[in-house]
Amino acid sequence: MLKLPDSIAITLIALGTTVQAEEPCDTLQTMGYVFDSKDGTIEHIKLFGMAQYQIGHVDGTDSAGNSFSDSQSEFRRIWLGGDIKFLGGFFLKTVLSLTQGKNAATGDQDIEFQHFRNLYLSYDFAKGNPSYSHYKRFEVGYGRRSLKLADEWQRSAFLFNPVERSPFSNKLWPADEGGSHPAGAWIRVAKDNNDIDFGIYSTTQEDEFPGWEDGTLLYSQWIHNMTEGSSFDLKELVFSAYMQDAGISKDQLARGNEWGGSAILRLHKGPWEIHSTIGTGENGATTNPDRDGGFWGLSIMPMHWLVENKIKLVSRYQYQNADSPEGIRLNSRYARSAGARGEANMSLTRGRGDVHHNFYLGVNYYFCGDNMKIVSGIEYDDIETANGINVFKGWTASSAFRIFF
Repeated sequence: MLKLPDSIAITLIALGTTVQAEEPCDTLQTMGYVFDSKDGTIEHIKLFGMAQYQIGHVDGTDSAGNSFSDSQSEFRRIWLGGDIKFLGGFFLKTVLSLTQGKNAATGDQDIEFQHFRNLYLSYDFAKGNPSYSHYKRFEVGYGRRSLKLADEWQRSAFLFNPVERSPFSNKLWPADEGGSHPAGAWIRVAKDNNDIDFGIYSTTQEDEFPGWEDGTLLYSQWIHNMTEGSSFDLKELVFSAYMQDAGISKDQLARGNEWGGSAILRLHKGPWEIHSTIGTGENGATTNPDRDGGFWGLSIMPMHWLVENKIKLVSRYQYQNADSPEGIRLNSRYARSAGARGEANMSLTRGRGDVHHNFYLGVNYYFCGDNMKIVSGIEYDDIETANGINVFKGWTASSAFRIFF
């Protein structure tokens, strides 16, 4: 039977008490805006800060068939950054990470510069050139930015709905090993109900700003809004894909996937929201043939506002399947940490399998919209190999306090 330790319950109560004592929401939601003017070279300056404190408890069965449990608390994320708009269409964005959470093996947490998540300069011809005024956006840019595939990656870490993203969404994500975004050049054009994005990115990995010493990744996305004329508040399709060319000895993104692609459908009507993703890809060549081959998966996330803009019920079912016996990597944050610290034995399968089911149910409480909220949930994982060997099976309960300006 799953039971949260007293320390977790006490932390949740303390977080709620702290939040209720905060300044009014309008202060939080506007405090980052330090300059705004329609005249002059500099038009807009906004500072950004985000913190996420998270607690979690896992209770399950490891690859040796033994029961285990483990609890953790940590600052999951601390980000700082800012935006500058200038010269009628230019936009400079930077976001740096100060922590990625605790070290899985040691439990230590360092709060210091980790890497730049975003660092780019773009120019929107639709804002700066009258000849492009019939476009909603006609943007070219260069630098580090997020490449979005699965639905849960379409929203940033301070906006998405569950405590943690689904393992399948993370498998599709074209990021570097440190969890940062690649650098490259892109063009993005939006007109009428369509938004198209295409770019070329370096697979080279660097905490500050990567060069082009390794391979390249091509990325494209098409967003098609079908809301107009429908009975929905939102009806939207998103198609995204990438492919990379980088040898085994070179830096690679997306944990070496040769390519990946996804299709997303979002439907909103009244208090109901349903976000779904189906995707596929190729693990790519590795030194271990048990980890190559294709994979596919899906995620369905029904959500319902129990109290409008205040309390939201979030559910999710995710499935993954791979051709090779080690084609899927165990993604559970707390199970992997327990294995790394010797609290669980993941050695028999090396933390990998080829079939994975994940169920999530949670409730979010919004104090100031997405700017300040508590996100809580419980999920069940069942990941195993084709011959029936268990990788991890168990429950995880977690809660996160997110705040940003």
